[in-house]
Amino acid sequence: MEEAPTIPSASREVAVARALLLGVVVTMLASTSLSIGFEMLSYIAFAALAEPRRLLIRALSSRIVIALLPFAIVVVVGIFHGAASWPNALSALAGWRRMLLLPLAAAVFDDGASKRLACKVFLAICLLGVLASFATMWGPYKIFNTERGIPFHNYAVQGLSFSLAAVVCVAALVRPEAFAGDRLLGDRRVMVLALVLLVADVVLILPGRSTYLAMVVMMVAVVVFLVRGSWRTKALAGAGVLICVVVMLGSSAHVRDRLEEVLSDMQTVDQSAEATSTQFRIVFWRNAVRMIHDHPILGVGTGGFFDGYLGYVQGVPGWKGDGTGDPHNQFLKILGEQGLLGFAAFLFLIGGALACPAPMPFRQLAAAALIGWCSTSLFNSHFSTFVEGRLVFFWLGAMLATQTSARTS
Repeated sequence: MEEAPTIPSASREVAVARALLLGVVVTMLASTSLSIGFEMLSYIAFAALAEPRRLLIRALSSRIVIALLPFAIVVVVGIFHGAASWPNALSALAGWRRMLLLPLAAAVFDDGASKRLACKVFLAICLLGVLASFATMWGPYKIFNTERGIPFHNYAVQGLSFSLAAVVCVAALVRPEAFAGDRLLGDRRVMVLALVLLVADVVLILPGRSTYLAMVVMMVAVVVFLVRGSWRTKALAGAGVLICVVVMLGSSAHVRDRLEEVLSDMQTVDQSAEATSTQFRIVFWRNAVRMIHDHPILGVGTGGFFDGYLGYVQGVPGWKGDGTGDPHNQFLKILGEQGLLGFAAFLFLIGGALACPAPMPFRQLAAAALIGWCSTSLFNSHFSTFVEGRLVFFWLGAMLATQTSARTS
């Protein structure tokens, strides 16, 4: 009788580390507590298991981890100055631990098979989510949330996740050879159906205006990056996708109403007795710019945005006098807390990630996601927000892991 092949202990250890990190990604879409649990287990696995620990040490010299390092250092240094109390500064620093997902993912998602696994698991959970979304929108059931059609953490998380999953479908359709043999990603019929469902959910159900921007930007980016041919061909393909997605969004009365609300809110911000989310943002941005002007180099310190902001709204009546720890603009938040030094480090991370070499089409999937996150971060803090930040740091690490962090035989 032939014996079953023995799986090396190193491979089993890497499989455990991958499973735990994928557990973080899957659970964070719906449950903060479960996600933190998987995160803690991931730390323990990398500390206790020899092979993941060795791979993590190797990953520290990879280009994507090096690109992250200056920003991580600035965030840590930022707790030693500024307006925040020690508890607030340390709490903010603990929140930025999401950056650790990047080197952890870069350590163990180091080959094509593991990258396809990450794409497949993420797409599969999003497909379950889209089915639950339609069922809860027009059916009698609710899942994890009081709002119909939103089975994920909230509509922003759902919108960004579905947009990223749609981009994975596009990549599988444009570059099928990269996913050949995969029962999910390699089946063009399934990919077309999945793409239709994901886009339909964004167009028909989700109210997040930043989601519409993310969908447009990421879809255009991934097509331009992956379509074969000259830059003229790529530009034409991107323009075609842009027109198609904009037409789909514009054909939805639901989407048009949400966009018209923005225009109305912008015109009446100084006259409104009660603020909308758009009007709050506009006032936050105005005051954040004043704060940045007064603290341009180092900012007000990690976790100091709330305390620093209060000085600019003291005595202001009504809702315009409300404080905030988040201006709903990632770039203004970094400029406010870490100053120009931190902003330069953040731009170094973005540029390093976009220039980082990685296999086709995973480099392009990382670049499309990063461009999408940067675009929506003009209106939200999607790198420092709990769920969205975790997702993008994991995604960049997993998609951009290179041979520098690869296992050796």
